[in-house]
Amino acid sequence: MKNFLLAAVALCFSFSSAASAAEAVTDENYFKQGTVTVTAEETVSDLTDQDVFPVPLRLPESKVAPAAIVNGGVQAWNVINSGAPSANLSSSYASAIPGFSFNWANYSGWKKKEVVYTYTITNLMQIDVINVKYAVSFYYNGQNLSGARIEDNPETTLSARNQIKGHYITNFTVRPLTMNIKWGWKFSLNVRMSDPMNIGTSDDPVAYLQSDLNYVVSTPFSTNGSMQTFGVDGLGNFRELTGYDKALTEKIPAVEPVEVSTISWN
Repeated sequence: MKNFLLAAVALCFSFSSAASAAEAVTDENYFKQGTVTVTAEETVSDLTDQDVFPVPLRLPESKVAPAAIVNGGVQAWNVINSGAPSANLSSSYASAIPGFSFNWANYSGWKKKEVVYTYTITNLMQIDVINVKYAVSFYYNGQNLSGARIEDNPETTLSARNQIKGHYITNFTVRPLTMNIKWGWKFSLNVRMSDPMNIGTSDDPVAYLQSDLNYVVSTPFSTNGSMQTFGVDGLGNFRELTGYDKALTEKIPAVEPVEVSTISWN
């Protein structure tokens, strides 16, 4: 008898939930976007035995000038596709590394920086229809400490002089952590990487990567997109460029109209 009552209560609750959901969806404000909220939390840590150090993809056999930096990973990938994590996330990462063969074992001092973002869309009914948490992370500070700088020791051997110096980036990834997407709404997130740059010197390179995250939010009635841009370097600096550029733009004063006197061509 007790089980029967529990089943009856559960059935009534499911009917009432379905009814309230149907009522919400029939409200025209259900599919209208109200506010978008993005929050971030940053952490920095040394690598541990639990961190999987990625092996860069094999680079083309071509000569690259010293201090040149190339992407040892992929240029673009999907993170979330229509509300589901991409199946290729385990091999989707970018790296900014020297463009010729070198020994990873000579590099030490790696640190990991991770920024966790929570992306929330609230509709006009004050319902959080999309709530996605994703992490942007990368390894940085990898240095070859086996070779001394030439100017510090004039007697440095030729093999030590040829050691690759610099601060590089590896395993730049964007991965979903949690997703809560209401019925009728879809969310996709894609990553596109810029070509790596050297923002240091030819003697002591510092790798730099820029990433564009493209969001696509859609309902049966509309599709909207937006973009978030990050810049990271081999020293561990992380900058969210979208807000930075917006702040700079807002400081530009409005253009004052210029009065032009009437010119008669007669």
